[in-house]
Amino acid sequence: MVKSSERRASPALTLDDAAIDEAASPATETASTAQPQAARSFRLTVEGAGYLTLFVLALLTRFWDLGSRAMNHDESLHTYYSWQFFDHYDYIHNPLMHGPALFHMNAFAYFLFGDNDVSARIVPAIFGTLIVMMPALLRKPGLLGRWGALSASAILLFSPSILYYSRFIRHDIYTLFATFAIVIAALRYMDRPERRWIVIAAVSTGFLFTTKEVSFIVAFIVVTFLATIVAWQIHRAMFGVMIGAVVALGVVLLGLRAFDVEPLPGIPWENPTQSQINTFIVELFQHPYVLAGLGVVGLAVVAALMVADRLRTENGRWLDDVFGQAPRHTTAHTLYLALRDYRGLAIGVGIALTLYVVLYTSLFTNFGGIASGTFGALGYWLGQQDVQRGAQPWFYYLLLLPQYEFVAVAVFPIAGILTVRDVLRRIRGGDYPLGGQVGRRTYMRAFFLYWAVMMLVVLSWAGEKMPWLSLHVVLPMILLAASYAGEAIEYVEARARAGTLPRFATVAVAAGIPVLTASWFLIWAWASAGPWVFDENINNYVRTLRPFAADNPWILYVPLAALAGLLIYGVYRLGPKLAIATAGVAMIAVMILGQAHVSYRFTYTEGDVALDMLMYSQASPDVERVMDDLGEFSRQVNGDRSVAVWYDSGVSWPFQWYLRDYPNRRFYGSTIDSPPNAEIILISQDSLGENEDMLAGYTYQDYTMRWFFPENPIYRRFAIAPELNDTGRQNYQTDQEAPYTVGDVIESVGSSLWSLRDPQQQAKMFRLVAYREVWDQIRSDFDFRVYVRNDLVEIWDEARY
Repeated sequence: MVKSSERRASPALTLDDAAIDEAASPATETASTAQPQAARSFRLTVEGAGYLTLFVLALLTRFWDLGSRAMNHDESLHTYYSWQFFDHYDYIHNPLMHGPALFHMNAFAYFLFGDNDVSARIVPAIFGTLIVMMPALLRKPGLLGRWGALSASAILLFSPSILYYSRFIRHDIYTLFATFAIVIAALRYMDRPERRWIVIAAVSTGFLFTTKEVSFIVAFIVVTFLATIVAWQIHRAMFGVMIGAVVALGVVLLGLRAFDVEPLPGIPWENPTQSQINTFIVELFQHPYVLAGLGVVGLAVVAALMVADRLRTENGRWLDDVFGQAPRHTTAHTLYLALRDYRGLAIGVGIALTLYVVLYTSLFTNFGGIASGTFGALGYWLGQQDVQRGAQPWFYYLLLLPQYEFVAVAVFPIAGILTVRDVLRRIRGGDYPLGGQVGRRTYMRAFFLYWAVMMLVVLSWAGEKMPWLSLHVVLPMILLAASYAGEAIEYVEARARAGTLPRFATVAVAAGIPVLTASWFLIWAWASAGPWVFDENINNYVRTLRPFAADNPWILYVPLAALAGLLIYGVYRLGPKLAIATAGVAMIAVMILGQAHVSYRFTYTEGDVALDMLMYSQASPDVERVMDDLGEFSRQVNGDRSVAVWYDSGVSWPFQWYLRDYPNRRFYGSTIDSPPNAEIILISQDSLGENEDMLAGYTYQDYTMRWFFPENPIYRRFAIAPELNDTGRQNYQTDQEAPYTVGDVIESVGSSLWSLRDPQQQAKMFRLVAYREVWDQIRSDFDFRVYVRNDLVEIWDEARY
C-alpha cells in the first residue's frame, strides 16, 4: 500500500475546472429575479419561439396520417402480440420478439385509444417527438449551447430515418429514446452533479434493457468510453491492464477462429425441455470461446485489483482511495461522487430493477422472463449473427446513410477530424504527462465521435444488418454535427454583437449558397432527365443525360465553380473563420431542406413502395386494398364482419393482425384437407400447387404481399463482400469467383469510386437520391391470391369497384 501523497495522478481528458465552477456557481440574484413570478411579464424569446415551432412540427410530422401505410411484416408481429396482451392477457417474453417494453406500452395504447393501425403507432410517434425536443436539455454553454441544441432539434426533425421509424412500430425508436436519455443524464451530471441525473440515468438504463438487444452495444460503448478515461485518470498501470485485456481478447478470439473452432451452440428456443436447457448451459460454458474469454477477463480483474490495492492507504477505503483521490471534475472524480450518492443510486437502481422485473415477467405472470431477458436476449442476438438475416454486405450502412442523412454524413468527417485535433491539442498542452485539460464541449464531442464510430463498426461487423439499425448511428452523428453548427452560429452572433460583422459580405455568402445550390439542383434535374436506353451490364433500361448535357458536361459544374468563387470572396472579405462559419451554417440549412424533401416523399407519399434502402420487407399497398375490399364485401353480404375468411401460414403476417376482428376467420396452416365453404380464401404463392384442386368453385385475383428494394443492381455491385456465407452474393461486380483477398476488396471499391468520374454515373446517383429513380424493377418478394366463392363474385366486384 502507498500513502495518498505518493500517488501520481494522470488526469487525461480532465474537464476545465474554471468553466465548470462558473457554470456550477449559483446565479447572482438580481432585482428582476427577486420579483414574484406573477409580476413578470411573459416574453417569447427567439429561442423559445424556435422550440415551440419545432415542437408543433414534430407533432405534425410524427402523427399526421399515421395509419395510412400498410403494416410491415415485423410491424404486424408487434401489433398482433400487443393486441393479444391487451385483449386476453396473453404475452410471454421471447427473445425472438426482442424486449417487452413495446408490447406493454402498445397494449396500454390500445386500452386508451382502441386497437387500430393509428393507435399501434402512437407510442413510437410519442418517442419520436420527444427525441426531437431532447437536445434542449443539452443547451447549456459547455454542452451543445443554445444554438447547437436548436440545430440538433431541427436536424432530428427532418432526419428521414428517424422520422420514418418514429411512425413505425418497432423497438428501435424506444431504444434510441432510452439511449439519448442516458447520455443526457450523464453529461448533465458531469456538468453539475445532482441526484436527479443519477436517477434518470439508472431508470433509463433499466428501460433500455427492456427494449432490444442493441442495448448491449450501447452499454458496451458507454462503459468502454468511461472505463478507458477513468483507468487512465486513476493510474497508468490500470490503463495498461485494460488495454492489455482488450489486446489479449482479440488475439485469443482470432487465434481460435484460425483453428476453425465451432461457433457457439445453438439456443433451444422452441419449447425446450429441462434436459435441453441443461445440455445447452453445459455446452456453452465448456465452449473454447467462452472459456478463453472468461480466462482473460478473470486475469484482468485480478491485475486491476492488484493495482487498486497499491493505491489504498493503511486505513482507507477502496472507493475513497481508488476514485476519491482523482482531481476534481475528472471523470473518475465524478464517478466517485455518483458512487457515494447511496440514496440516489438506491432510488434509481430500485426503480430500474422494478421496471425490468415487471415488464419481463409480464406483470408478474412469467418469472422465467427474467432469465430470457438477460442471458436469452444476448444469446439470441449473438446466435443471429451467423445466420446473416438479410445477407447485407460490410458496406451496407456506408451506402445507406449518404442517401438520406445529408447533414450528418457531410459534416461528420470534418467534425471528427476537428474533435480529434482539439483533444490531442489539449492533451499535449497539459501539465501532466500525456494529460491535460479538455473543455466540457470537447469532451462531449469526443464521446459523440466514439459513440458513432463504435456503433458503425459493431453494426457493420454484425451478421444481421437492417435499415432500422441505422438510427443508432445517425443520432450521435447528428449531435456532433449540431455541436459544430451551433458553435458556428455562436461565432457569427458574437461578431454581430461586437459590431465587427461585415454585413454585406456575410449576407452575400449566406444568401449566395442556397441560390447556387438551387441552381446546381435545377441544372442536374434538367440534364439528368434524358432518354432511356438499354444497359447490357445490368440488362435493363436506364435514364441517360440529355444530349446537350452529354456533349457539354461542363455546364453541370458551373454552379460548383461559382460556389467556389463565392467562398474565395467570403474568405477575402470576412476572413477564413467567419467565412467558413457563415458558409457552413448556410449549407447545413440547405441540406436540412433537402432532407425535408426526402422525408416527405419517403414517409408520406411512398411509405409502402419499395423504392428506398431504408425500407425492408414492406407490405405492399395491395394488403390494405384487399382489407378495404373485404370489409365492404362483408358488410354487403352479412351487414357486419362475420364473413368466413380462411388464410394460410404464408399470408398470416400481416393478415393475422388485419383479420383479428373477423370472428369467422380460420387459419388452416398450409394445406386445405377438404373442399372449403368459406366465402373468401387468402392463399400464398407457396401453397398454390397443393391446394388448387380444392378451389375449383372459386375465382381468384393475384396480389403482391411484400416487395423489396432492388438491391443487386443498385448497391451490391459497389464492392466484394467476402464475409457473406452465401458465396453467390459476395461478388456482383466481376466474374471472379471466391475466395477473395483484401486486395480484391480494395480494388472493387476503387473501381466503383473511379466510375463516378463519369457524368452519366453522377446523373444516376442524382436521380436515385433526389427522385428515387431506380434502374431496375421493384420485384415482389411474395405474392398471394384472394379466392372468392363463385356465387359471390358479383358482390365482390361491386365492393371493389
